[in-house]
Amino acid sequence: MSSHKKSTKMPKAQDKSAQVAQANTCLKQANVASSEAESPGTNMDSEGIIKAIDDLKTALKGDNAKLQQNIDHLGHEINGKLDNIATEVQGLAERVDERKTQLKVLDLESRSRRNNVRVFGVPEGKEGNSTTQYIETFLRSQLQLPEDLDLNIQRAHRTLATKPPPDSPPRAIIVNFLEFSTKEKILREVWKKGKIQVGSSTIHFDHDYAPEIVKKRREYNVIKKALKAKGIRFQTPFTNMRIHWESGTRTYSSAREAYNELKRRGIQSEEPVTADGGSRAEWSLRERLGWQPADSSGAAVALRAKNKLQDFQRSIAE
Repeated sequence: MSSHKKSTKMPKAQDKSAQVAQANTCLKQANVASSEAESPGTNMDSEGIIKAIDDLKTALKGDNAKLQQNIDHLGHEINGKLDNIATEVQGLAERVDERKTQLKVLDLESRSRRNNVRVFGVPEGKEGNSTTQYIETFLRSQLQLPEDLDLNIQRAHRTLATKPPPDSPPRAIIVNFLEFSTKEKILREVWKKGKIQVGSSTIHFDHDYAPEIVKKRREYNVIKKALKAKGIRFQTPFTNMRIHWESGTRTYSSAREAYNELKRRGIQSEEPVTADGGSRAEWSLRERLGWQPADSSGAAVALRAKNKLQDFQRSIAE
């Protein structure tokens, strides 16, 4: 029994010795690690890492400073450009307002001239002492007017310009009628009769347009000359031109548009000069890029649609 008990206690002693050996091994490893940590090489590596981190921080600070400078510079540049844009927009807005005011003034001036007629070609001094009496007598003798028609001429006078030399064209006579209907009747009778000749002078009648409208109408002069040479009938209502082609009547809103149509049809004409200072380069750029000045009014939209339909019908016929 005693021998059996001794044999059972032996493994426990062996286990303790194994644990002691394992503890000694761990202690040695800890001492080695401690000695390695305290070695000069390890200290140098740590200092290098710390220095590299400090250098990186310094470089990042420098880059951040440069980046901030660039951002500030761009901010100032953008603010300057925005200020310039704001100034330009304000200038454009002022121009738009100015143009609106000009159009309102033009409309008022045109309305004030609504009952007026301009008579061209009457020799200077032919009217005598009373221009009003001369015009009334002239109209009744040249036109087939009802005897009971009261012309109600309010006033008649030469245009307010210096009297021209004898060899120069005479000044026009402006005639103001009391009623618009009378003025329209006179013009219809004049245009119905056609040419009015007094001696060696040819007399012409027209509406009394505002100066700005007259300039726009003059742009069509070279177009009129080319159409007359070809015997093509045309009309110039207000600032438009209506041309009676064999394929149908078409209305053009500008001299440039009419010129392009003549050019397309092979009719030679001088290039019109715009009254608003529009250069040939501007029109050339519009033609190359396909730009067209757009009029958003209902009448203009309807006119453009009608013209496109006529072009389509003409292309089918051809």
